[in-house]
Amino acid sequence: MNETGMVTEILEIFWKEKLRFAQYCFDELAPLDAKAFVKKRTSGKSAEWTLQQMISYDRNFSFFLPLSLRISGFFFFTAFRDQDIEKDLETIRDKYTPPAFPTHFWEIQISKATDLKIKATDPQIKEQCESWKEVLIRLESKLSGISERDAYRKRYTSLTGIHTISGAINNSTEFCHYLWNLHMVNST
Repeated sequence: MNETGMVTEILEIFWKEKLRFAQYCFDELAPLDAKAFVKKRTSGKSAEWTLQQMISYDRNFSFFLPLSLRISGFFFFTAFRDQDIEKDLETIRDKYTPPAFPTHFWEIQISKATDLKIKATDPQIKEQCESWKEVLIRLESKLSGISERDAYRKRYTSLTGIHTISGAINNSTEFCHYLWNLHMVNST
């Protein structure tokens, strides 16, 4: 168990990217009203549907992470090397191949889920954003319980494959980013 209650250094890199993405989505959803939020876009899906899919994906990740880590503990795995993590990340990025994040994405400064700011004024949108924030807070708490050693040794097993823990965080971000671009960007 990580004694500091912080996400370990190797996981923090990918976790901060995940939080930046969530903050970016919250900022983009803020100006919408309830009508625009539930209106189907040219992709055939609404902003509400897209956000619910991202929340659901991260809720599943949060639920299955401790189970997957326990199962992983039953098997003797050698520690990952940085090259193994890079290879896992490349495989995930090749799978989704989303466009690059917008340039202002990298200007978002955030280090923990509790710092996410929800600017939406519409109650329906605000409630959905709060729901995602709560899921991310719970997930961060679970990630904070992973020691540096376990971050390099244990695997996350899911329907999308067996990943390094860093890869699993990145898979979550990439999948949500893929959904966002498919149903939100240039789809009014």
